[in-house]
Amino acid sequence: MKDEEKIINNESKKKKKRLGLKLFLIIFLVGNIGFYLQERAKWIYEGQPYPKAKEWLVPANMMLVYGTTLTKLPFIDERSFIMKPIIGLQDYFVSKWQENLPDDDAEKYLGWYMFRLRTYMVPNTGTVTLRSKDIYSKQEVKKANDKAWQTIKAMVKYEAKDRYFKDVRYTSFLNLSFFYMKNVYVYWNFNFNKEIFNKINKSQLLKFKKLYKYIPKIKSYYQKRYPTLYKEFDIPYFKHMTIYMLTNYLLIYQKEDYEKDKFPIELLCNKDKNDYLKKHFESKKELISLIKSKNILSKDIKNYINVSIDNSLEKLCNTKKIKNIKQEGERQWQTW
Repeated sequence: MKDEEKIINNESKKKKKRLGLKLFLIIFLVGNIGFYLQERAKWIYEGQPYPKAKEWLVPANMMLVYGTTLTKLPFIDERSFIMKPIIGLQDYFVSKWQENLPDDDAEKYLGWYMFRLRTYMVPNTGTVTLRSKDIYSKQEVKKANDKAWQTIKAMVKYEAKDRYFKDVRYTSFLNLSFFYMKNVYVYWNFNFNKEIFNKINKSQLLKFKKLYKYIPKIKSYYQKRYPTLYKEFDIPYFKHMTIYMLTNYLLIYQKEDYEKDKFPIELLCNKDKNDYLKKHFESKKELISLIKSKNILSKDIKNYINVSIDNSLEKLCNTKKIKNIKQEGERQWQTW
């Protein structure tokens, strides 16, 4: 009798397990079908310019949700072994989405930004400075910044027809400009020989000059065409810090040219003639005002502002008795 009872109990347990598994699969399937239909309704609508492409974006977004959920667990990020199947499927769907988009639409070039940087890499580090916690290697950060630069160029060059991606085009440009400047130091953080170092210098200077022109160009476009969106994302800290970091590097190059007798001191130290200098001090003034009024910025930001080109430039220009920058410098450093 006892043996028979054990057999009956074991069979009952097996049935419960099978029933539980079937119930789980049904719930999982129903949930996924509902999720798919919800995502599809969001992307496939009347007037959608690229319905075929969006059929692939739907499952890509589903994989992204599963992936970002898993990475909330300890010690798991997008590079973990357990993530390979999900990332593999996600990348496949993303590539099919991009294949079905025209080459002259900004949407085609947003895959890495949407499905890697803003959803995995930045949340993984908790900051846009990817090397800050040594989670990503120098080479990984360098590749990320290369990707950021390519995306920035595409956002400037191409418009977006999809209503959602009209917004993403602008926000990605702003975010990636800030991201690029926060991580640009990594290009010099390698043991290269002098020849390679000089090539990097020339390459970065060209990019800095381009970005300096890109920012007002795309902002002017959105201010005129999409004023509501422009106002929504006109965030003072990011706006001024991006310009401050950018002009900081540009002024470093100008100072180096001056030291090589390639750039006149009268231009370097005169903000009425040097637009980089003018924008640099304007952005610095706004950043200092933000620190004082809202107390939202860390000591790291204060330290960055203090150790920038400003100090050496002020000494140089004061030594040369250029009143224009001396007066501006004295006024801002005294209030710091």
